Amino acid sequence: MTDQGEELIIQRILVGLDASHHSLAALRAAARLASSLGAELYGIFVEDVNLLRIAELPAAKELQFPFAEHARLDPRRMRRQLRAQAQQARQALSLVCKEERIEWSFRVLRGDVSDKVLEEAAKADLLCVGRASRPVMHQPGMGSTAEAAAIRAPRSVFLISRDRQIHPPIAVFYDGSADTERPLLLASHLAQDIGGLLSVLVPAAVSRSPNEVQKRITEVLDAEELVVRYRELSGSGVMSLISAVQTEGTGLLVLSSAFLPAHDVKKLLHEVDCPVLLTR
Repeated sequence: MTDQGEELIIQRILVGLDASHHSLAALRAAARLASSLGAELYGIFVEDVNLLRIAELPAAKELQFPFAEHARLDPRRMRRQLRAQAQQARQALSLVCKEERIEWSFRVLRGDVSDKVLEEAAKADLLCVGRASRPVMHQPGMGSTAEAAAIRAPRSVFLISRDRQIHPPIAVFYDGSADTERPLLLASHLAQDIGGLLSVLVPAAVSRSPNEVQKRITEVLDAEELVVRYRELSGSGVMSLISAVQTEGTGLLVLSSAFLPAHDVKKLLHEVDCPVLLTR
């Protein structure tokens, strides 16, 4: 990682894998980012120790379809299923990385899923996880691992939902401070590789004038073949940011997590359905 005001270097991306569609969406997006940034991909599969403990309880049962019969959970079968899922995750990782021509590695771990993902995140520059959705409500939402990553991860975090892809415009929150220049540089890099359109979201209350902010952005980026458009937010709260992201039709939002308290991060991730990259 770099000092404030310098570009955020991402050389290793960690992706947590399981058998869900959200995990596969995270894998594809992580591979796309790795290809764009010249990074390697590090995949992990966590054998959930809580599931294994439940399977060993005498009273634990599972509902077997299509017969709607209850049968006792078999710890040995549970372990076999987890091993099979890990192998499927490895194969998916290998295939995607081969297509994107990026280097990769893979490990199988055992423990609490959220704790292990956060522990391994310290060994990477970016953590990529899929976030669960609530299809009945037709709204995006977060699973427990995604929420833990967004709030507690020691590194930058990328969250994406199933059936969501990165597309232009790439939006970035920028207020003229050194803390927001690193996300700005990262967003501009991604925008040049993905459509060439960067949308800069500027809060209403900044110390500099709009012209000064735009001038500073031009100085920082110094990028050719990049279309930059500016949107001044209606306020300084998270709701004004959410409104702008939705209005812009944002394909990826990049912002520093330092500017949002935990409850605002949760609100943002529950209200917007585009991929979100929180830098740290």
